[in-house]
Amino acid sequence: MTAIDEALASRIEAWIDAAGMDAGALARTIDGVIAAGVPTERMRVLVDDAQPEGRERAAELRGTADAARVAVLAADAAALNARIEETEADTLFLVRWGRLTPTAIPGGVGFLDRNPGIHLVYGDSVTDQGLPLLRPLASPIRLRSNDYLGPVVVGRVAAIRALGGFRPEARRAQVLDLALRVDAEGGGIALLPLVLATEDLAPGDFAGTAEAQRQVVEAALERAGQRAKVDELEPFVRRIRYEIVGEPLVSIIIPTRGGSAEIAGKDRVLVVEAVRGIVDRSTYRNVEFVIVADDVTPDAVVDELRDLCGDRLRLVLWDAPFNFSAKMNRGAVAASGEYLLLLNDDVEVVTDDWIESMLGLAQQRGVGIVGAQLYFEDSTVQHAGQVYTGGVAGHAAFGWVGGRDDSIKSMSTDHEVSGVTAACALISRDLYFEVGGFTLELPGNYNDVDLNLKVRETGRSAVFTPWARLYHFESKTRDPRILPSDLDTLQARWKRRMQVELYSRML
Repeated sequence: MTAIDEALASRIEAWIDAAGMDAGALARTIDGVIAAGVPTERMRVLVDDAQPEGRERAAELRGTADAARVAVLAADAAALNARIEETEADTLFLVRWGRLTPTAIPGGVGFLDRNPGIHLVYGDSVTDQGLPLLRPLASPIRLRSNDYLGPVVVGRVAAIRALGGFRPEARRAQVLDLALRVDAEGGGIALLPLVLATEDLAPGDFAGTAEAQRQVVEAALERAGQRAKVDELEPFVRRIRYEIVGEPLVSIIIPTRGGSAEIAGKDRVLVVEAVRGIVDRSTYRNVEFVIVADDVTPDAVVDELRDLCGDRLRLVLWDAPFNFSAKMNRGAVAASGEYLLLLNDDVEVVTDDWIESMLGLAQQRGVGIVGAQLYFEDSTVQHAGQVYTGGVAGHAAFGWVGGRDDSIKSMSTDHEVSGVTAACALISRDLYFEVGGFTLELPGNYNDVDLNLKVRETGRSAVFTPWARLYHFESKTRDPRILPSDLDTLQARWKRRMQVELYSRML
């Protein structure tokens, strides 16, 4: 058993939310909190007498708490708020399942002490077998789709009081509701990269909790004035379909030399087939096509593009040596849309509403650039966001087969990432020019990494959505080799910002 000193013990309370637990699971969780050094008088067990499991289950939970000499709190807002007002603790540990680790209490309190702007903290965990369950940096977009916060959330009591405590409407989803409200009010939520709990393998009975979470997400969106449809994909995993504000013009910028390649056994003019797929399949219609075409592009290709796009085509000629960055910048200057959709010519649309999925996210508070899920020709994953580690960049979920996911449902939820590939990325025109577009010092590789990091320097985020899906027949049109000078240039600018990846925690 870990001992914590009296001064630390006086500063904390640990609340165990018994929703979904049976008596055995609650007993293990209580034992874990005690083993972490928390005195029983600093603990409370939250029991919902109105839970779907019935009063008999509630009575068993109360009996388990009584046997451990731990006080019981009714899991309704009035009782919780009364306790929040009367407690002398300044730090509240909300334990939803699992067993606290010995470092959880001093780690959580110490982190809040060192970071006065942070109001809510969560951390990593491990399974009984020692498998790490890693969580990302604070991700407001992800939180709407999936409560990734894990078994232990640590909050400042003063911040909870300032928010008005717990809402009655959030019964059975109080922690998620609290996190959404802290974020909306501008209070800090942060990852403490420390294992705070060991998780039981046996899942609890969370009847009613998933529905409660859906309702608090809808309420949070409504409070933010955001119209959206929340679809539950599976318990605790939601797709948010954001309603687009207005009907902004989207400029689809595609650099090309009009080349062909063999795809699925057929020779295809890549840019023509990419544009044809967009015209035929996309349900968002207010777009223009800005084609930045090398002077070697065959006239027949240009004629086909004119036929496909009609008066929505803006043709920009390029007569200089290959430079992806310069070509995209020239296309951005020629574009008239409020948003720029940066797109390679070797893609094929899979989901009809891909533009709506990206645009709805791009209009969210704090979002700067949005990327799509890209597949290789064999339908394995090519891109699910960029990962930056050790000063170099790679792609999350690279080579994964369809249907594979991680422990926090990264392949099923919109979420913040370190960056997104410019093979398919959406950014507002104003922001693109605010950060200077693509750097000419990276003509072929890593220019999108540089762009993402410049966007993030403004305080905005990069977001990946799995709901915009395209095939990307990568590097069919150019030499894919990465020059040492490209990496040197990138690292000279950003090496210190690319050492540890904390958004994508895929294993």
